[in-house]
Amino acid sequence: MNKNAVTVKGYVVAVPRAVDARQARVAVVQEDVEYRIVPRGAGVDLDDEVSVFVEVTGLLEESDGVNYLTVRGYKVLEDDSWLEE
Repeated sequence: MNKNAVTVKGYVVAVPRAVDARQARVAVVQEDVEYRIVPRGAGVDLDDEVSVFVEVTGLLEESDGVNYLTVRGYKVLEDDSWLEE
């Protein structure tokens, strides 16, 4: 399986546990694309960041049409998009 290093910016959302084979509990959504967070390493910490805007770096792996992200690091970003409205 191919893994690519990526950086994703988006909101952390909860994932229903029953629907995910890898037990992902959260995902980061960037421009309507969902990246499910593999619950290992720094990814475990994202469980506490639901509804927060973050920048996540890690390794992306696609399996059966689902994007899985093994998080190497992340940072919480200030969401100032409302200033543009």
